[in-house]
Amino acid sequence: MVKEIIIDVGMLQTRAALLEDGEPAEIFIEGSHPKRLVGNIYRGIVREVLPGMQAAFVDIGVEKNAYLYVSEAVPYGKPGTGGSVTGRDGAGAQKPRIEHIVKPGQEITVQVIKEPVEGKGARITTNITLPGKYAVLVCNKNTAVVSGKIKNESEWERLRNIASRFCGDDSGIIIRTASEGMKDSEIENDILMLFRLRDSIVKKEEKGKVPRILHQEAGLHVKLAREYLGKDVKRFVINDREKYNELLEYLDKVSPDLKNKIEFFNKEYNLFEYYNIEPAIREALSRKVWLKCGGYLVFDETEALTVIDVNTGKYTGRNEQENTILQTNLEAAAAIGRQIRLRNIEGIILVDFIDMKEESNKDKVLSYLKEVVSADRNRVVVEGMTNLGLVEMTRKKVRGSLRDAVTKPCPVCGGTGRLIQQPSQRSSV
Repeated sequence: MVKEIIIDVGMLQTRAALLEDGEPAEIFIEGSHPKRLVGNIYRGIVREVLPGMQAAFVDIGVEKNAYLYVSEAVPYGKPGTGGSVTGRDGAGAQKPRIEHIVKPGQEITVQVIKEPVEGKGARITTNITLPGKYAVLVCNKNTAVVSGKIKNESEWERLRNIASRFCGDDSGIIIRTASEGMKDSEIENDILMLFRLRDSIVKKEEKGKVPRILHQEAGLHVKLAREYLGKDVKRFVINDREKYNELLEYLDKVSPDLKNKIEFFNKEYNLFEYYNIEPAIREALSRKVWLKCGGYLVFDETEALTVIDVNTGKYTGRNEQENTILQTNLEAAAAIGRQIRLRNIEGIILVDFIDMKEESNKDKVLSYLKEVVSADRNRVVVEGMTNLGLVEMTRKKVRGSLRDAVTKPCPVCGGTGRLIQQPSQRSSV
């Protein structure tokens, strides 16, 4: 599979796309003044503790107070300074309660792990992690972990030894999949950079008004280079000279061998139009998506979950009905895997495939759907099929959907998209 990363920097926003064999697989959008919070680290103040919900609301200086659940407040290091990067109030062997960990008015250092959505505040944790290209620094946890996706035993052992050398009472290292086959020096340089970042955050904790930001996650261009750029990526194209230079500077520190994949696009074109990405965005914002066979999908996003309906549409097939339905469902499964990535649909997903009589055909569709979603970097779990024939899925919530990023509810209909008929037009029920 040929992978490419395309970044179009505009005056009002930066848009990026991950292409797989020339087809858009994921879309990322960031405003000129980034509002994304995930990864940011703040010095906040506890405003309210809710024992009944085992959670607390923390003011981190944004529009809505952030939400700290007890499992994210439990320190996984030694008892210490009550919420800083360098130590936190400890917890015993028994499951602690939120009121025993934080108190109203207490200052704590937290990291955003989920964006605010649907009027809810951001989700935060006191357990700070700093991701790099090849490793993740875990504060206050002495652990050396290697990605389970690295199967070669000798390579796994080499990387485990590198991680172990940097572990201490106040730090642990997780080696990422991207480290496989990389030089020791490149991985070590990445880890050392993370330690320098941690030390700078610790210094910022010491003084200043509360709430305040201690660390802002990297811009979209650097984040994509960190998370996606590897040996399997053919090119990384960007049309902004300043950000192009920032990418080269970043890679010069962590992986100089990848610098030759960065390309500056010096033409006065919209990159998304040049690479024919705009049609994919229009399709991802449409309620109906047609399949090549003539069937189609219907997407309905609600606050609680997303429902996807599969229909045969124009497809009648050449053989018996059951086979026609099976082929439609298989093509639909492939399209669903692509669309949930492209639309960045998160949370609970229900899929209403066309009813199949044979159990073996149901198993084929479920198996193929699991295979398709396994390519998603975001964790997707296919739970199975209910008694009503609906397939239940979940996709980890992180950054919000493409629809929320580029559209807003209609102020007239509130987003329902339906017109109220005049009395003379209404049908009797």
